[in-house]
Amino acid sequence: MSNMAVDGRPRPPRVVIADADDTSRQLLRVHLGMMNLSVSSCADDKSTLAALDRSPCDLLLLSDALNDDDGGSLLPKIRSAYPDMGVIMLSDREQHERIIRALERGANDYLTRPLSPSVAVARVQGLLDAQAQRGKGNRPSFLDLPKIDTQLRSARGGRAKLEAICDILRDGLHAQRASVFRLDRAAGELVTVVAHGEDEGGEPLIRMPADLGLAGAAILENSMLNIPDAYADERFNPAFDEQTGFTTNSVLCVPLTDPHGELIGVAQVLNHTHGAFPAVCEVVARQLAPRCAAALSEAFYADTGDRGLNLAATIAGAPAGLGFETTAPLLGSAASTNLLSETGTPIDPSEMVGDQIGRYVVVSVLGRGSQGVVLEGRDEFLEREVAIKLLGPHSARFELLRDQFMREARSMARLGHPNTVAVHDAGEHDGALFLVMEKCAAGTALVRLKTGGALPVVDAVRITGDACRGLDAAHRRGMIHRDIKPDNILLGEHEAKLSDFGLVLAANAVGDERVGRIVGTPHYMSPEQCRGEAIDHRSDLYALGATFFHLVTGEAPFHGVKGIKEVMRRHREVEVRDPRSVKPDLPQEVGLLISTAMAKNPDDRYQSAVEMLDDLDSLHALARLAS
Repeated sequence: MSNMAVDGRPRPPRVVIADADDTSRQLLRVHLGMMNLSVSSCADDKSTLAALDRSPCDLLLLSDALNDDDGGSLLPKIRSAYPDMGVIMLSDREQHERIIRALERGANDYLTRPLSPSVAVARVQGLLDAQAQRGKGNRPSFLDLPKIDTQLRSARGGRAKLEAICDILRDGLHAQRASVFRLDRAAGELVTVVAHGEDEGGEPLIRMPADLGLAGAAILENSMLNIPDAYADERFNPAFDEQTGFTTNSVLCVPLTDPHGELIGVAQVLNHTHGAFPAVCEVVARQLAPRCAAALSEAFYADTGDRGLNLAATIAGAPAGLGFETTAPLLGSAASTNLLSETGTPIDPSEMVGDQIGRYVVVSVLGRGSQGVVLEGRDEFLEREVAIKLLGPHSARFELLRDQFMREARSMARLGHPNTVAVHDAGEHDGALFLVMEKCAAGTALVRLKTGGALPVVDAVRITGDACRGLDAAHRRGMIHRDIKPDNILLGEHEAKLSDFGLVLAANAVGDERVGRIVGTPHYMSPEQCRGEAIDHRSDLYALGATFFHLVTGEAPFHGVKGIKEVMRRHREVEVRDPRSVKPDLPQEVGLLISTAMAKNPDDRYQSAVEMLDDLDSLHALARLAS
């Protein structure tokens, strides 16, 4: 197929989208159209075949819903007529058998609904790059892409994620050794903790200049390098072989970029006896590159400026347990809204209006809970409004409570993320602990639910997405929130912010674990949290899914159930209902997202906030198109 137009100028790659779903077609057209591609779309099989016959096509995105036989009647026709055209199948999530059959029948890759714009762009670009390298005899054998995706998805923690990338590249390219480096632009270095082969464990931390060796050359040129004899190339650095005892023969270096095209790292695949990498390996590498880049993004953080590795630690922990059966009552049940004096006499928080707490003047009462109050304050020194979280009188006397409170203050201050509430100050006032935070003018997501009912999908997705970003920042620092709920999402002028890290637990915390104590808010607690078992970051993702359910339906997932014990039993044993049973006009993708986040088995949930955020961003794009 010629890459030149009639006038001799380069022809932009032509992509055809074949999908009966109008919203999906629009979403793909918008995002693929930004890639300097010629994009057209069809809604049925007849118009698809006609479009392919009309003019040359480089890539077809084909929905398996166009055929009763999972694409079985249309795909073979297309593959027979256009053997060199790339085909990406569009399928519903969890339809593994359909996907595998489509790949066996000639599809090159797949995308699942809800469609993620960033994943779609990355895989389209990767396949187009691979198509450009295809020649006679360069078509790779069958790749079990769903298995590869599962392998990358299920790897827990930064080190495991990097090892999974190396395993996939080594096995997929029939190599003997693989390593993957993250580009630290600020330091001008390539960084990794993994460089492993067939039967080896991870090597110690490696840092090297970003312009050194063949990996550095691939970074500088931002292009794949296929070197048949490393020692014959003057750019090769033999120091690595000297340190490891590995004798490098051939090298394949693959630059890794994020969905925006920014270079974020490089993968290096090595052989010492297998000879040069054939051209088909370049095709495979280009198709695997976007998957490996996405996993690399999850494995490392953005630089913090301290030249630290910023590798995502494995997040695992157990509930600290403070002896509370629950930290908050069920919504709608009676709550303790009074502070108690040392003698047990109730104190009305409204009587504190006009009082001074440190340099802050109390203006009003924003909220009351079972453990304290939140006051609106005025910072006289900096002339700004603040929120003051105040525990009961003499709360500073209790060492365990004081430690927990200061842990919250330090945790929130350390995050410093746009989607977490900023902490300005902390201290004691007349024996009571207080925390000073930024004030979000629109209150909490729960207040909005109480005043207006279920949120429009586009707003619910945006708010949940912002909370997910804040949660990701916490998880990346090894923190588990353990009390995600609408009342802990504050609404600012332009973004939502995650708050109330009072139950936060560092994943590697030791000494205060009390497995068996149940902490959290029952309407949003994960099954393992309800059982008082050890939890990890995926428990937060379950709670965020339950929160999202509440935002889009106006009801908690097990609304109407009487008694805390029954609510918790349902979290443990009963599948969450389809949100469309409450709001029939909700998109199907809303239910898919919630069912994934709220899966009973943590292994069946989203495995990271980044993964959940990808679907939230996709759903947000769909909701905006539909609104």
